[in-house]
Amino acid sequence: MIGNKRISLVVPCKNEARIIGAFIKRVPKYVDEILIINNNSTDGTVAEARRAGARVIRERREINGIGYGYAHQTGAIKATGDYVIAMDGDDTYPVRSIKTIIKYMETYSLDMVFCNRLPLTNKKAISWIRRLGIHLLNWEVLLLYGKHVHDILTGMWVARRDTLAELTVTSGDWNYSPEIKIAALTNPALHVAQYHIAHFAREHEVSKQRIFATGLAHAWYIIKRRVTVDNPVRIIRNTFFDVAKEGSI
Repeated sequence: MIGNKRISLVVPCKNEARIIGAFIKRVPKYVDEILIINNNSTDGTVAEARRAGARVIRERREINGIGYGYAHQTGAIKATGDYVIAMDGDDTYPVRSIKTIIKYMETYSLDMVFCNRLPLTNKKAISWIRRLGIHLLNWEVLLLYGKHVHDILTGMWVARRDTLAELTVTSGDWNYSPEIKIAALTNPALHVAQYHIAHFAREHEVSKQRIFATGLAHAWYIIKRRVTVDNPVRIIRNTFFDVAKEGSI
């Protein structure tokens, strides 16, 4: 716990047996529960996660072999903490920053924080083509929603558990990543912020994403949501901060 707040870490995972155990062991002791949402892994991911002390939850749903969004939705339902931290299982995000981010949220009464990776502290952590794609999607969000997001695709974010109940998210695939951030930005009741984090190179596994296909799907989703879901009046009313960086609190 941090203060009197219970902390849940939700990690979607597919075929990460070589790294998941070491990742779990690095999670600080103040995290009360680690939920590994196993999305049809065919290696030893489940055994390694349980051996390291995590709770493993099965998620079978997929869209064309991708179940990232479904895994997150299941994790949000199963988490019991006052705060829910979402983090990818590829060991590229800073687990040691969790306490600082929670304290930041408590200080400013924030409902949700996006943990932006850009600008990179390690230039090798994300390829230039991926960085270009992230910047283009950030500009798309700025153009369509009027919100300056530094990293719309970050795999790490932190939210109060009751905040997640206020967000309507349905994407079962990779589009869950931009969807949950846009859903938070366009909810007039939420107090949202960005927080800069360190990001590490993925050393042991290749990415499961098809870069160009996934990027184009994100771009189309952002447009489609703006046209079919979000009301511009609600966007204007939302409060959005952009003030914190790693180590500033």
